[in-house]
Amino acid sequence: MGAVEAAFGVLGSTALRLDGELDARWAPAKPRAMLAALLVAPGGALAAAALARWVWGDDQRRPGNTAATLDVYATRIRRLLKRLPVPASLRGDRGTYRLDTDRSAIDYFQFRELATTAREHAMRGDHAGAARLSDRALRLSRGKPLEDLRSPDAMAWRARFEREELIPAHSTHLRALLDLGRGDEALALLDVLLPEHRDSLALHKLRLVVLHALRRVEEAGEYCLAVRGSLRADGDIQAAEHLLHHHESLVAGGPSAPLPRKPRQLPHDVTDFVGRATELAALDAAVEARRGMVVLEGMPGVGKTALAVHWGHQVRGHFPDGDLFVDLAGHSGQPPASPAAVVDELLAGLGEQPDSSATPLVRAAALRRVLASKHPLVVLDNARGADQLRPLVPLLTDCLVVVTSRTALTSLDVRRVQVGPLSRAESTTLLSTRLGRDDAGLWAEVVRLCGGLPLVIAVVGGHVAEYRLRRGSVPARRLLLELGIDADGDTSPQTLFTWSYRALPPHARDLFRALGTHPGSEFSVSAARACWGGGDPRLALSTLVDANLLERNGERFRFHDLIRECAHRIAHTDDPPARRHAAERRILAYYLGSAIAAHDTLYPGHSTGPPPPPEPLVLPTRFTGAESAREWFAAEQVNLMAAMVFAAHSGHHGYAWRLPHAASRYLQRNGHHEECRLAREIAVDSARRDGNAEAEASSLADLGLTYLTLGRFADAERALLRAREFADTTGNVRGQGVIRFHLGRLALQLGDADRAIGLLGESLGFAERGHDGQGRRWTLHALGDALLAAGRHGEALTALREAERLAVAGGDESARASVLAGICAVWRARGRFPEAAAYGEAALRTAEEARDSVIVVATLVALTEVEHARGALAAAETLARRAINLADRVHDLPTHAKSLNLLGDVLVGQGRTPQAHTAWRDSAALYDLMGNAAHYNAVLAKIPRA
Repeated sequence: MGAVEAAFGVLGSTALRLDGELDARWAPAKPRAMLAALLVAPGGALAAAALARWVWGDDQRRPGNTAATLDVYATRIRRLLKRLPVPASLRGDRGTYRLDTDRSAIDYFQFRELATTAREHAMRGDHAGAARLSDRALRLSRGKPLEDLRSPDAMAWRARFEREELIPAHSTHLRALLDLGRGDEALALLDVLLPEHRDSLALHKLRLVVLHALRRVEEAGEYCLAVRGSLRADGDIQAAEHLLHHHESLVAGGPSAPLPRKPRQLPHDVTDFVGRATELAALDAAVEARRGMVVLEGMPGVGKTALAVHWGHQVRGHFPDGDLFVDLAGHSGQPPASPAAVVDELLAGLGEQPDSSATPLVRAAALRRVLASKHPLVVLDNARGADQLRPLVPLLTDCLVVVTSRTALTSLDVRRVQVGPLSRAESTTLLSTRLGRDDAGLWAEVVRLCGGLPLVIAVVGGHVAEYRLRRGSVPARRLLLELGIDADGDTSPQTLFTWSYRALPPHARDLFRALGTHPGSEFSVSAARACWGGGDPRLALSTLVDANLLERNGERFRFHDLIRECAHRIAHTDDPPARRHAAERRILAYYLGSAIAAHDTLYPGHSTGPPPPPEPLVLPTRFTGAESAREWFAAEQVNLMAAMVFAAHSGHHGYAWRLPHAASRYLQRNGHHEECRLAREIAVDSARRDGNAEAEASSLADLGLTYLTLGRFADAERALLRAREFADTTGNVRGQGVIRFHLGRLALQLGDADRAIGLLGESLGFAERGHDGQGRRWTLHALGDALLAAGRHGEALTALREAERLAVAGGDESARASVLAGICAVWRARGRFPEAAAYGEAALRTAEEARDSVIVVATLVALTEVEHARGALAAAETLARRAINLADRVHDLPTHAKSLNLLGDVLVGQGRTPQAHTAWRDSAALYDLMGNAAHYNAVLAKIPRA
């Protein structure tokens, strides 16, 4: 193993390799503590609450706003990560933090690799190599590991590290020295170590071995008696006697006397166990008391049993009376184990033959008597619920009991540890032990689809040939559920999840199936009520949460993707089609009705088209104001998009074209242009399939507007001309005006101001004929822009001022902000820069208050042009960069291209010609992407040919 210097240090105070040196003074203690907690499990997501427990513990005073404090620490850490000799990033997302870096850059993982390799050398008889490698591992320690943390979680991790990794590494090193004839050196090291590790029986035994090897037998006897006396005084009689037997065996020249026989029932350890640092630390914290009950709760397949078994193997040394393991069969193809049967299994494991003629009470009393003098670790796997465990609790009070359960055991007074899915990095690590890297696409696909469930990863690893064969011919998540189905149907994820479903009470089973029709993974109580159609669903939702078939996040609930697929399949097999289709209509009606209500609250005066017939048992959400409507749209955006796709694919075309009409204005105003495009394309197709020509034409007009915003000018023109044909044929006055309005804007984008003026003039005429106030204000605004482009400044100002008056009268703040930006452009063209700046700033304030991202970015461009024209180049650069960033975020290609072009003009004015050329090239590339040859050539002409 090469000697690579660690970039991160946790084996002491938290250190970073800055300027070639490992620096432990890069920040105060708490930021160092935060980084240390993340370095313990790099690549794993750590929730803010869990991270706070590591940093402050339960008894230390925390700052008033812990989340904000952690964000400040994270910002400080990120700045320093850029200076490290290795790639590293710290991400914060939705209340979780994750540090990504190569594990080999962290001293702890270097220690583990070196210590493991040293043991391998020792087993091969290479004592020199073992001594060298273990010495290198031990030299990585700079003090107490995680020295900056004092919390219980950190102390538990530190205790585990010292017990399971540090002491064994010292043992490997000392035995190698002894085998090399360097006993005096080994003894000197032990004299330094033992004061720090007085409770390590392994080191005491090793010191006796060294003393005997050095033929200092009398001194060994005195040392044995002294330590034995201390152990007896501490009440550890068994360890004291074991040490004495060990010494006596060394005197006699034979092996150490064996400890008394004890049960070892834990299944074999998981050889490829990964992650779970937080859960392991929580279990470690229970070791000291050696009694009580800890429940590992989590969804099916999340790895609760593997965690319990792996941890049990790690702490076996703390349980001299052994370990017992009982499968309670709570969720399986067999009946759950009765408390009496569990008592019998425990008695048998302890070497006591259960008396089959005795009553259950007598056998329970026998178990109590045995456990009065023996205190093994007890693992009770796969508990069905609290009722199964309640009779066992008083019998096991003197033992540490670890329970695994898919059900939340809230009625028991026990410590509960939630076991969640693995992170993507942990899933990748686990999968690497199961599959080769010969198919990177398959590798990434499996990690994404398994959703962090170790069981599913294991099933794919065991059936990879079947997965490859059926991949592509069956929907991916359905294939994952079916893998492993054999004649008994007992090894697939589908069977595992179905056992949990069958154990539910009837009302929860009904809701589970109904939620299988929901188009998205996350939903609100109101959406669940619409799916169910059976009254208040809160009790049934709580039952599903307690069964770990749903996750709760405040007032919202979420399916794991594979469990949602399972619910979908059960709904299709257990429910008749009529019942399932009724649930589908209810949920689509809920989202449509709620979206219309939110739209009408945010955009009064704008139509969403004709509503569908009312659906019984559906109560759409109602809104008290713009803020609540905006929050609903933001929370439900993913579900709305999923509902549109689902409605189109399942033949509910009346909903599939109406939903985009209700939601797309919000998507457009908030810069979600790609989502808006998809929604409006669905609307066009579904309106045609629904036989509604008017809805198809209206959807085509809306789609043309979206294509225009995305810079897809040819597509925009095709859609708008198709819509105009319908409007002109049917004589739909409003449609004729709206479509000519969009065609006029398209002409203006393409640089044809005269054609734009003609089309917008026609549009204004249709708006006036139809008494369309909304159409008049927006058309006058666009006409003002076209007149400005044609150099007709006075006419432009007249049109824009009338548009502003109509916007104020109609209470349309988005329109008013856009018009003010237009007036700003006129004053700028006239050289009246103070007036231009005043209108631009007013436009920006109004657009920001209206939360209209599209108009905010357009206003930033207008202000950039003002500052550039009056020579305020620093201010112009700041505004241009703001416009570029926002235009990129909202996918507004025309404005993005214009902003980059402007930035180039500003930069060249500052004498920064190379940077200006870069901005112009980026602008030209966007114009080329949009097919706008005139602007493309105009921008490229600014760059001198080499």
